[in-house]
Amino acid sequence: MRIRPVELLLLGYFGIMATLGSVSAGPVTDRQGLLAGCGLFALLLLVVVWSEWRFPGNGRVALLRFAYPLLALPFMYAAAARTILALHGRFLDEAVNAWELWLFGAHPNVAVAAIGSPLLTELLTFCYFSFYGCFLIPIFLYIRGHRALGERYLFAALLALLICYLGFMFVPLAGPALSLPDQFASGRPSGYVITALQDRIMAAFDPPGAYFPSPHVAGAWITLLCLGRFASHRVHLVLCVLTTGLTIAVVYDWYHYASDAVAGLLVALAAHVITRRLGARGAFESRAVPGPDRVKADQTLG
Repeated sequence: MRIRPVELLLLGYFGIMATLGSVSAGPVTDRQGLLAGCGLFALLLLVVVWSEWRFPGNGRVALLRFAYPLLALPFMYAAAARTILALHGRFLDEAVNAWELWLFGAHPNVAVAAIGSPLLTELLTFCYFSFYGCFLIPIFLYIRGHRALGERYLFAALLALLICYLGFMFVPLAGPALSLPDQFASGRPSGYVITALQDRIMAAFDPPGAYFPSPHVAGAWITLLCLGRFASHRVHLVLCVLTTGLTIAVVYDWYHYASDAVAGLLVALAAHVITRRLGARGAFESRAVPGPDRVKADQTLG
């Protein structure tokens, strides 16, 4: 009964969150709920692992085990939101604003948004919105039989996202829209349908503090880094355009500081290096089943 690398990653994250929830002197939202949730999701993971061992060859159980990290991701994000102020007890936007003002001579959010238009806002926000499709990619790869590639991508994406979630605690930020309200009110970019939809998603699901590093930037770049060389030329070009647009959009739309975007890119690069080293050791190959599992050099996705 072997534990996959991504499952070890999840168990480690649950352990860190449970420890912080237990010993942190800073404010933690619903401390008991956090501890109970970490224990429950860790237990469910072990049950799913046991179920595949107990019922080998059951396709539904195998798919459930493969997809479990994605199913647990909303809780992992919510757990990070509960512990944002656990280390510092306050937001650090003043320091980040001072740093960016010194480095760039102006606030990047104000400068980038000043060149915008409703059409540009809609296009960039569409790039940002496209990030949510990344969560379907592992399932697509699994169903198409590229399971080793799916394992690698799932591990890399989760590694990048969980590093970002932990980063929220080390650099807690309320975000540029809240820390620079006057500039945001006067220079807020306007768009159309996608922009309005994304604003509603942000208002409903993004708590203050979930900014540094940017999970969107990290997730988009790790997708490009992991899958770009396996994609057709057309798909690779689309990934490049969407990833570049998303990286600009996080600052343009006032969703993140420029520092958040740079940190997200660095997280993606680090996660990619770690994943490649593990892949070179065969860490993602042992669960592969006979069939068209491995993507050859002459094969492409899309």
